[in-house]
Amino acid sequence: MKTPNRHDWENDPVWSLLDRSKAPEAGPFFVRNVMRQIRLSSSAPHPWWRRLLAPKPLAAGAMAAAAVAAIVATLDPAPPAAPVGQSPSEEPPPAPVEELLEEELLLTASEDPSVFSDEELVALLY
Repeated sequence: MKTPNRHDWENDPVWSLLDRSKAPEAGPFFVRNVMRQIRLSSSAPHPWWRRLLAPKPLAAGAMAAAAVAAIVATLDPAPPAAPVGQSPSEEPPPAPVEELLEEELLLTASEDPSVFSDEELVALLY
């Protein structure tokens, strides 16, 4: 196998093809297209208020307002105001002992109903 000679690159047929090729020329509308791009790039930007009224910022603002409305709608209402004679820092009076006992019995019955008889369960519910 013959190794290529480094001095032989000038005799390569690619160079003869390149010598016969035409040089690239600008198209008939090259100047017009370039001048149009220059005019468009140097045009003054829109005022800030016109950019805010564009469709994308308006859509983003509407979506943000809808999100805020949804969050506000899902929040718990404010706690009730304190009665006239009671200051806001005072706690409401504790529930009577009977109500607390009924709650505890219902919780116990829901966890293990076999602790109570049928009559006792009906009495707890009604």
